[in-house]
Amino acid sequence: MLSCKDISKLISGSLDRKLSWWQRINLWMHIGMCGFCWRFRKDLLHLHEETHQHAEEIEQDTADSDVKLPGESRDRMKRLLESQS
Repeated sequence: MLSCKDISKLISGSLDRKLSWWQRINLWMHIGMCGFCWRFRKDLLHLHEETHQHAEEIEQDTADSDVKLPGESRDRMKRLLESQS
């Protein structure tokens, strides 16, 4: 049986990728017995949904806005983000 730490990693990973059959079975067996991990999954899914909803609202608000970053600032931010990934 996987530990709560292992399960929390699987829960988090399941938001970004599809888990293997074996990982899903282990996840659901553990969640069925562990209220803490069940609650963690529920809370994480809620945060994930809320984040995406607010990101879409912000994207829509900025798309309608007349305010744009100068090209130099966009390029600087892009280089900074690329250097950190």
